[in-house]
Amino acid sequence: MAKMKKKSSGSYGSYGIRTVEAGRSHTGLYRFFAVLLFLIICGAIVWAIKSHTDSRGTIPSDGVKPVPDNDAAALTFADERASDSAETTAAILDYRTRDNDPSAFDLQEFERQRLKQHRKLYDDALQAFNERKFEKCRSILRDMLVPMDSSDALYDPAANLLGRASMNIYRSGTDSETNVDYSVKSGDTLSKLALNYNTSVSAIQKANGMTTTRLNIGQKLKIPQSVWSIEIRRSDNKLILKANNKLFKIYNVYPGSAVSQSFAGTFRIFSKQKDPVWRMDGQTYQPGSAGNIVGARWMALKGTGASADAAGTAIHGTNRAGAPDASPGAPGYFRMSNEDIKELYDLVPCETTVEIK
Repeated sequence: MAKMKKKSSGSYGSYGIRTVEAGRSHTGLYRFFAVLLFLIICGAIVWAIKSHTDSRGTIPSDGVKPVPDNDAAALTFADERASDSAETTAAILDYRTRDNDPSAFDLQEFERQRLKQHRKLYDDALQAFNERKFEKCRSILRDMLVPMDSSDALYDPAANLLGRASMNIYRSGTDSETNVDYSVKSGDTLSKLALNYNTSVSAIQKANGMTTTRLNIGQKLKIPQSVWSIEIRRSDNKLILKANNKLFKIYNVYPGSAVSQSFAGTFRIFSKQKDPVWRMDGQTYQPGSAGNIVGARWMALKGTGASADAAGTAIHGTNRAGAPDASPGAPGYFRMSNEDIKELYDLVPCETTVEIK
């Protein structure tokens, strides 16, 4: 039996036993605090990681937002970023189209590239025109306009530029497509030459800068010799003038109440008249009067071939300054501005083919 010794406190016990119990008591306490400290540290680490992750997911007001993954989110995204640049907005729209309808995106991209190509062609043609390279300008615009739809934003500017280039070439007398060289012989007159070469007196005069009809034997002339043809498109109200089957000029035309929307066929110009008198409902209207709806020029059309029995019609001017009255039911046939009809009148002779589509 172990020897017991009385302690100063008056209690007895084994030194060995009390030493072991005290050690066990302290060890358990240390373990408790160690575990508690470990848990606190782990919690702090988890909180720090979560805070860091949340901070990365928060977008500052001037940051770049992620691209949304659905159409509804795309709309919200576009609204929130309305102040962004045009490029950013375009990118959003591209994303929405591509994400929801790839074929529509392809069509949109094709349209963008087509418009870009048209702009490049138009700019090249305009530069050539300003440099007085009219042949080059006309060649570019022909390639551009033939396949182009008239609803295109560049169609009318390109058509106008083509007409200006073509007329500059035509009046210069140097156009190999529309002019031939001729030396005046005894007995020649402008009327005879115009008849022989299927052109008009005024066209010969303009091609040679002439102000009179007088000719001198041996005089060198440029005589317009083209097979002219006209196409009137009812779909967009354009009059297409071709020389030797090549696009020459495009005019605006305004069908009046005398021709129905379904009116079509093949015709020829069988008579022409300057400053015509207009008679209607027993009334006579002199040239230039307000009631003379046919304006400065009149070109009567007669059906040919399958259209031989079609009602006669005409291309004529207007009693208004500038463009004719475009309101529904305005009187007349195929009307043009007086400026345009005068030019067309001088270019095309009788018997010119007119196809109305």
